[in-house]
Amino acid sequence: MRKFRIITGAAMAAALMLVVMAAAGCGGKDKSGGQQAAQKKNISISTGATSGTYYPLGTAIAKTLTDAGIGLNVTAESTGGSIENARLLGQNQTEIAFVESMIADWAYNGKEVYKDKKVENIRGLISLYPNTIQTVVKTKSGIKSYADLKGKKVAVGIQGSSSPLAMQAVLESYGLTMNDIKPQYLAFGPSMELLKDDQVDAVMVDAGAPNSSIIDISTQHQVRILSISPENIKKIKEKYPFFSDPVTIPKGTYKGIDEDVTTTGSLATLCVRADLPEETVYNIIKTIVEKRDDIAKVHEKGKTIDLKTATNGFSIPLHPGAEKYYKEKGVLK
Repeated sequence: MRKFRIITGAAMAAALMLVVMAAAGCGGKDKSGGQQAAQKKNISISTGATSGTYYPLGTAIAKTLTDAGIGLNVTAESTGGSIENARLLGQNQTEIAFVESMIADWAYNGKEVYKDKKVENIRGLISLYPNTIQTVVKTKSGIKSYADLKGKKVAVGIQGSSSPLAMQAVLESYGLTMNDIKPQYLAFGPSMELLKDDQVDAVMVDAGAPNSSIIDISTQHQVRILSISPENIKKIKEKYPFFSDPVTIPKGTYKGIDEDVTTTGSLATLCVRADLPEETVYNIIKTIVEKRDDIAKVHEKGKTIDLKTATNGFSIPLHPGAEKYYKEKGVLK
């Protein structure tokens, strides 16, 4: 009986040891997993409509950042676009956001739609590509220059958006004002329908090229896109530093456009909150730049990520984390 008890006691002790070891192992794994989960910070990128460019590009960037092993779990969120995104940064409801450079300027300086609510915590991360100014006229109209728009009905975009200011900036460089034209405050699509029926003389589209509304009208009518001379672009940039250097829309981009078009535009940019840690932002920009090919595999606009143009068009301060990276790469001194 005693022998049985000894054996049973030893067996029980061994079994207990196995249980303790197993529990320790499981506990260690849980602890490790918990630590890893705790180290992963959840952040969001505010983009735009799912049918636009910001959302799919933002999704590509979010995946690249999440997979980069820099301790971030990044999600792309569909929003109303630049104006809303700047507000979301100001309300600490997002960490990264697509914000057109003109809108970033308004937000930081408390202009236009931000007159009553400056977004003081918005900081620049990287410039991407210009939303190019493409003013479309019918060839038969005889309009060949912005100077020829005097007295004409010009669709300039929705009132309260950045589009009318873009047109105003161009007109000023030609010695005109919005009072010299007959502005029609309409969205691109309805404006093009009016141009087709000769109810307006010109439509200004500020978007990436090619643009679907311009493709549509160019397949039905002979149209021209007005160029902005490099001299005029220089004048524009002197007053509005958030505009891009001259951009060329190659001939053949649209049917019947057999000459290169020179233009400019407010830049699509990524902005971040000022309170994000410097190391976090440094890792974010480093990953975006160095893994641009991965981003471009998902969305072609990833190809516009370029250190040479990374700081173009910003009239707001860059985040210190971005500055650190750009100085390392010789982009900034």
